[in-house]
Amino acid sequence: MDALRNPYTPGAGTPPPALTGRDPELEQFALLLGRLELGRPEQSLLVTGLRGVGKTVLLDAFESIAIERQWFASSTEVTSDTRLAKVVATMTREALLDLRRIARVRDRARRALSILKAFTITTGVGVDIRLELDVEEGTADSGDLGRDLGDLFVEVGAIAREAGRGVLYLLDEVQFLDRLDFEALIAGMHRSTRRQLPITVVGAGLPSLPRLAGEAKSYAERLFTFPTIGALGEDAARRALVEPATEEGVEFTARALEEILRLSGRYPYFLQQYGKHAWLTGSNDVIDEGAVNRAHELVLSVLDTDFFHVRFERATPAEQRYLAAMASLGDGSQRSGQVTRVLGYSSTTETGPMRDALIKKGLIYSPRHGLVDFTVPLFADFMRRQHPLAELEPEP
Repeated sequence: MDALRNPYTPGAGTPPPALTGRDPELEQFALLLGRLELGRPEQSLLVTGLRGVGKTVLLDAFESIAIERQWFASSTEVTSDTRLAKVVATMTREALLDLRRIARVRDRARRALSILKAFTITTGVGVDIRLELDVEEGTADSGDLGRDLGDLFVEVGAIAREAGRGVLYLLDEVQFLDRLDFEALIAGMHRSTRRQLPITVVGAGLPSLPRLAGEAKSYAERLFTFPTIGALGEDAARRALVEPATEEGVEFTARALEEILRLSGRYPYFLQQYGKHAWLTGSNDVIDEGAVNRAHELVLSVLDTDFFHVRFERATPAEQRYLAAMASLGDGSQRSGQVTRVLGYSSTTETGPMRDALIKKGLIYSPRHGLVDFTVPLFADFMRRQHPLAELEPEP
């Protein structure tokens, strides 16, 4: 069939042609904005889930909703090198320049830019304000990041309220925040939440996020909810495939749909891959079971090369053996003690550094004490297929 008409869009954060199965999270976000607009407190959201379930897509949908409601919204992806102060300063600069266009808050926004300038000098983050401004001393320049973020959020939130607007910061991959930065972010959010201002931080990250937030600040669960997204339900998964095809006049047979749902595990990214390749192997505007079977080998090749292998290569040889040992025990969570024994060690203290390094790299996580699991769906199957433990030589 015509590749130009192919509606499926596998990619990193690429919006699918039909966003299905995420209505509860979208409604929860709309409620958050609505209550903040009314000056009423509401817990913000830190969305959690494995790789490939659509967390980034959901954040983009949140951003669109906010913009439609006349909020300023800015998003960024956190990495292990991210300095929270620079990220917030950059987003705050954008928000204030946007608010500065509104006549009734222009002077307050200009003063807030002077406060932001003091913040950037104190933190040394080097964000160029690009305006001839004096430094406003005494606010957001104490050197205590949590306190200073709180000052910034309160100042910007108050201006947004006066302007009849709202301000939204969106952070992806929040689990990569340094613990001290995470602690400061939560502390700063706490101050603005107590003032019931229309400003909030919404984020997304791996399933370890609730634990990391709780370790940073014990009251984090009172500031945030942690909706978990995963594989789509059967109806939502079918609609994600069928609706885009129907718009192009293409039909799936019932057996073809069932086979894609089985092979993909109903994970959004994998659904898009199977949809794309089944489209290319289908004929006469029909995608049948034969097309899906032909697509399956193509999808495995793409996933192994572009999705799984790039993550595998981020691990050291010793860490790769740890991944292989996990996979050899089966799918789902495994006891770290059992992984240790499979590797031939007698104590988890010997494998602890490997485990911790893999968690920091975002390749595995600990769903509960003593357990480990992959952050990428179907990764265990990839390891057993491409890198079984027996073929990975231990380091001398």
